[in-house]
Amino acid sequence: MIKQQASGTESSTRRALLLRRCGAEAVGTYAYVFIGCGVKIAATNTNGTINLLLNALAFGLTLFIMTFALSHISAAPFNPAMTLGLAVSKRFPWRYVIPYWIAQCIGTIAASATHAWLLPKQARAGFYGATIPTVSYGKAVMIEVLITSFLMIVTLASSTDRRVSRAAIGLATGTTVAVCILFAGPLTGGSMNAARSLAPALFAGGAALKSLWIYWVGPLAGAILGALIYEGVRGGTRYATNIPEESAEKNEQT
Repeated sequence: MIKQQASGTESSTRRALLLRRCGAEAVGTYAYVFIGCGVKIAATNTNGTINLLLNALAFGLTLFIMTFALSHISAAPFNPAMTLGLAVSKRFPWRYVIPYWIAQCIGTIAASATHAWLLPKQARAGFYGATIPTVSYGKAVMIEVLITSFLMIVTLASSTDRRVSRAAIGLATGTTVAVCILFAGPLTGGSMNAARSLAPALFAGGAALKSLWIYWVGPLAGAILGALIYEGVRGGTRYATNIPEESAEKNEQT
């Protein structure tokens, strides 16, 4: 009887911890799309170069800030592709992947819904910050694969390698996102994040919705590629650590 009660308490604690971690993911992805796509919407009528710079900085800095704020709770992938890549690399629990994906998509959809409520005309004019390729579908997928693989490598290095300071996570990933957007923004929108592209496409419809598959196939494949590359060059599991931290889960159970 005592064992059953202990088991039930442990199970309840694990569920509560997962809910908090998913809540952090929803908040982080909400901020990422609300600020990032919000700046893109607001900058629709500005000079193209200025628009691109603002877009890159908005997404990069928001990722930096929210990673700093929430990485100790959920590890802050804020991205279905990064979540998958972390699991493929065996540095992240597979049982968290689907719950994290759901939370990430909920966060981004809520952000686009907020744009529709606060800035209906501007959001429609700016296609809700949607990612729409200006190159062929094949090239768009390849670009998203490559830039997402770079982001995955940086994410694994900064968040799961004992030789890299954990303080660098947000700065490293945020800078990578900004640089990749500077390159890929005019070509694919520089998504690297299926949830980021999902919400604006659902609200904008049309070409954004038609090309949405690119931003699932490309980033997910790129994350797997980046995970395999980094695990191949890491130099052994002795340098690796798992996330979210096991210590946080243990503390919740004591």
